[in-house]
Amino acid sequence: MMLAMMVATAAEAQFEGRISIDAEDATYDHERGATHLRDNVRITRGSLEVTADEGFSYRGDNGLQRVELFGEPVRWQALTEDGTETTGHADQVVYDLLARTVTLIGNAYIEEPRGTFSGSELVYNLDTQKTEGRGGIQMTVEPEAIGEDDEDPPEPD
Repeated sequence: MMLAMMVATAAEAQFEGRISIDAEDATYDHERGATHLRDNVRITRGSLEVTADEGFSYRGDNGLQRVELFGEPVRWQALTEDGTETTGHADQVVYDLLARTVTLIGNAYIEEPRGTFSGSELVYNLDTQKTEGRGGIQMTVEPEAIGEDDEDPPEPD
């Protein structure tokens, strides 16, 4: 539950507003609606800032549909609504605007003051605010974070 709250709070702050994309070099394929970004890739949206070595963005009829970032590692940071900083990294990050998911692939790691969550792959669904972890999942929870919320725990799925 702590992880879901951690990621959900970060996601609320980071997935609204205009997306700004910067890179040293880019190639745009008009026919496919694809952009290849190279070197010092930086993407910002709201409080979210992501840096990567390389990336691809794909547009459809209704605008941006998907962003794929690669790095050693791809790093991101964001401020949550309460001002808490959340950071993370992975070998690859895929933001699928149509499926409304963010997937961290390869050495995926999320950290914030209440704890950490890591594994081979972490998938966060923006609509359901649920995170699935796969491949050697590890979590740490700060003891003072337990019981922070006055809400009753949710019923298991």
